[in-house]
Amino acid sequence: MMSTPAAHFHTTRLQPGHSTRDGDELSQPLEPADLRSFWDKLRPEQPTPSPKTDLDIGALRDLLSTIIHKKANGAVAMELHTQQCCSLYESLDNAQRTEFLHTLAHEFCAPKGKALEAASAYVEGVKQSEDPAQNAHLARVLRDSLTPQYTELFDQINRLANGFAFLVHMRADMLAHIRTNRDDTACRAMSDALMKKLETWIIGTLDLKRITWNSPACTIEKLGQYESVHAVKSWLDVKRRLGSSRRCFGFFHRSVPMEPLVFVWVALTDSITSNVQSILRDREPMGSEHDASCAIFYSINSQPGLSGVDLGNFLIKRVVRVLRADLPNISTFCTLSPLPRFRSWLEQWLTECLASPPSNIVSTQAAKQLLALVPQATTWTAALKHIMDSRGWTSDQPTLSAMEPAVRALGAHYLVNVKRGSNCAFDPVANFHLRNGACLHRVNWRGNSSYNGLRQSLELMCNYNYVLDRIEQNNERYVRDGTIAVSGDDPYIARAMAQNAKL
Repeated sequence: MMSTPAAHFHTTRLQPGHSTRDGDELSQPLEPADLRSFWDKLRPEQPTPSPKTDLDIGALRDLLSTIIHKKANGAVAMELHTQQCCSLYESLDNAQRTEFLHTLAHEFCAPKGKALEAASAYVEGVKQSEDPAQNAHLARVLRDSLTPQYTELFDQINRLANGFAFLVHMRADMLAHIRTNRDDTACRAMSDALMKKLETWIIGTLDLKRITWNSPACTIEKLGQYESVHAVKSWLDVKRRLGSSRRCFGFFHRSVPMEPLVFVWVALTDSITSNVQSILRDREPMGSEHDASCAIFYSINSQPGLSGVDLGNFLIKRVVRVLRADLPNISTFCTLSPLPRFRSWLEQWLTECLASPPSNIVSTQAAKQLLALVPQATTWTAALKHIMDSRGWTSDQPTLSAMEPAVRALGAHYLVNVKRGSNCAFDPVANFHLRNGACLHRVNWRGNSSYNGLRQSLELMCNYNYVLDRIEQNNERYVRDGTIAVSGDDPYIARAMAQNAKL
C-alpha cells in the first residue's frame, strides 16, 4: 500500500518490554519539531529506506501502454505488469510521482482523433440506418472513444489485493498536485474520473465498525493520521476520545479491513454541547451512558483521496441507527461543527464595508459596544477589524463581551444568507449537514478556543440538529430551493432568518 504522511504525537523511544499504552508514555506532550517521527518510532524495527528510483519516462510510457492496451499475454502477465507499475509508483519521491501523474493524465487521456472519427461515424450511421442494434453499436464505439485510456489502468489496479487502497492514496497525490497547479486541467479531469470509479467500487463493499481502545493498533494509528478537525496530540488523547461515554465509528472497505475510509467521533452527553474543549479535555465523562440523552458528532474525517465521495452522509445515518438500537435513552442527535471559511469571508467582507456598514446584521447596541472599545473608529466594521487585527483580544474579558453579539450575529448571517450559487450555503460544512436534512440549531461563541478555531472562525462553532422525523422534508426543501430548517431558539439565527425572508 502506498505510504502517506502521518500525524505524529511524540518522539519517546520505546524501551524493550515497555508498552506505549501504559503509564507516563500515554501523556507525552506534543513536540512540534518532532511531529513526523512519532509513528515510525513506535515500531521497534525500522525498514531500510529504499534508494531513490530514477524515473525513465520512456520505460514508463511502455509499461503504461502495455497495461492500458492489454499487450500482455494472459491475465497473470497483466497482473504482474500492474504490480510492477504500482511498485514503481511507490518507490518514487513526490516530484517523480508528479511526473508519473502528468504523463498518465496528458498522454493516456481520450485520443481526440479517435473520438472525432467515432462521432462522425455515429452521426452518419444514425442518419442512414434505423437499425437499433447498429445504432447501439455505434453509440458504444463513441462512448468507448470518449473514455480516457487511464481508466483501464485504474480497473487493473483495483483487481489487485490492495489495489483499492493504492488508488485512494494515488488520488490524494493528484489532489495535492492540483492544489498547487490549478491550471493542470488534465490532471483535474483524471482525478474526477478516478473519484467516479471509487464511488462505484465502494457500493456494497463497506462495513460499519465501532473503533475502541482494544481495536488493532494500526487502526487506531489511522485515527491520528487522518484526523483533520481536532488534532490528536498523544496516545492519552486517543484513549480519552475512545473512553467512557465516547464512541468512534468508521466505514471500512472489505479489501482494507484495518484502515477506516471515513470515521466519526461521538460524545454522549446530557445536553447539546456548545464547546468542543469540554469534550476533548473531559477527564470525567458522565457516569453511565444510559443517563445520556444526546449524541454529539464532533468530528467527521475521511481519507484525503476520497474527497468528493459522499460517505459522511451515510455514516451519520448508520451510526444514528446503531446508537438508537444500543442506547434507547438517546433522543437528540446533534453535531458540534466548525465554520472553516468564516474568518476569511469576514475579513474580506469587513474590508468592503469599512466605510458604510449595513444596518440590519448587527444590532445597534452591539455596534455601540464595538465603537466604545475603539474610539478612533468611525464605523462598527472598522472597530471590529481593528480588534481582529490586534493581539491579545482573546484574553481581555471586556473585549470578548463586546465582540460576542457582533460575531455571533455575523456568524448566523454567514450561515443563513451567504450562498454559493443561488441556493447552497457558502460554508462547506453547513452545506453538507443542511443537505443531509439537519436543522441549523445554534451558533456558539468561543465554541473552539484552540489556535485553529481562532484562525478559521474566530472560535465560533455551530450545532446542526438531526431531528429524525424532519430529515427527509428538510433535505427535500434545501435541495429544491435552499430553504434552511431551524431548531432551537437562537436569537442570532432568528435575526438572520428574518433578513433572509426579506431578500
